[in-house]
Amino acid sequence: MTPISWDRNLELGIDAIDEQHKRIFDYLQQVDHAIATGDKQEVESVVNGLLDYTQSHLVFEEGLMEKAEYPALEAHRQVHQAFAGRIQKLREELDKGLDPLGVARKIRSDLGLWLLNHIKRDDQDYVPYVRPILEGGWLSRWKQKIFG
Repeated sequence: MTPISWDRNLELGIDAIDEQHKRIFDYLQQVDHAIATGDKQEVESVVNGLLDYTQSHLVFEEGLMEKAEYPALEAHRQVHQAFAGRIQKLREELDKGLDPLGVARKIRSDLGLWLLNHIKRDDQDYVPYVRPILEGGWLSRWKQKIFG
C-alpha cells in the first residue's frame, strides 16, 4: 500500500487551508496505521475523526470562497456536496457494522485520491480570490494577535 502523504507541491499558500489539508493527510496516515495493526476500534475512531474533520474543512473552505465572492463557488460547492455524500455512505457502512478494515481501505483510497486531485485542480483555482481577503483580513489579524 503506497502511503498517501502531504507534499509541499500541494501547498496553496493559504496557511489556514494548508494546515487543514495537512491534518487530513495526518488522519490518512493514522488510517494506514490502523489498517496495518488490524485494530478495528482504532479504525472506527480514526475514520470517524477523519470524516468529521473533512466535512468541517469543506464548510470552512466554502465560507472563505463565499466571502471572497469566488465566481465558481457553486460548482465547487457541488463537487464538495457530491464528495460529502460519498463520505456519508462510508460512515453508514461503519454504522451498519460492515468490516471496519474494509471501510477504512475504501476511505483511504477514495478520500485520499480525491483529496490529492481536488487540491491540485479545484482548490488551486480559488487561491487568487481567497488570498487577498485573508492578507490583512480577520484571519491575518487574529494570527498576528495570537502568535505575534
